[in-house]
Amino acid sequence: MRGLLTRGPSALSWQVRYTLNQVQGFERVLNLHGFSLRHFRSILEFGCGFARLTEPMANLAPQAEIHGCDVSPRDLRRARRRCPRGRFIVNQVTPPLPYSNAQFDFIFSYSVFTHLTEENHRGWLRELSRILAPGGVMVHTTHSYRALRQMGLFSPQSLAKYRLGGAVEEFIVSRKGYHYALWEPSQPEYGLSILSKEYVLENWPRVSGLALVDYVEDAVQAFPEGCQDMVLLQKRNG
Repeated sequence: MRGLLTRGPSALSWQVRYTLNQVQGFERVLNLHGFSLRHFRSILEFGCGFARLTEPMANLAPQAEIHGCDVSPRDLRRARRRCPRGRFIVNQVTPPLPYSNAQFDFIFSYSVFTHLTEENHRGWLRELSRILAPGGVMVHTTHSYRALRQMGLFSPQSLAKYRLGGAVEEFIVSRKGYHYALWEPSQPEYGLSILSKEYVLENWPRVSGLALVDYVEDAVQAFPEGCQDMVLLQKRNG
């Protein structure tokens, strides 16, 4: 196996450690079901930003075609410098994407479905399903009620922007399922989203047409934003 590091762990900055912790989280969830980043032939990071995760993923999967898409041209310019063998494109805030049907056998995102309106997140689930190959898998992270509870304990100042309308436990009891708080009025499709585990289990397979293979709570610790859960979906063959 080709290693990710050219320096010893003690020489790494906290930013690199933070990133590699998240990459390990994706690999761990994949490993639970017989998959590995080392085995995919075509990988897409949806909402790749400046390739913070794309770059180490590419190093871990030298056999794969690496793709990334994002709404920010500025971030993608950095991504191209950071990960030269990646193929990066600008996408719009709503579907579609300029990829072929069944083009990728692994699609992932980190903290993208934590920012979408309910209608838009459904559209993206359908679109990503379209470009996922039969037998392929995708993993996305979400903020659930567990994230709110951790923020309430460790970083309560982070909660105000979520506009819960009351205390965390009162909000959870209301069982809203999908909660969206507008962050920036000039970008109405990019705010802050909370998805209950029950909402994901009930709606994501139906909306995407994919099988929900696993839902892993607390997959990544992400202070001050609590934690992120990971959802693993697969397109069945045939």
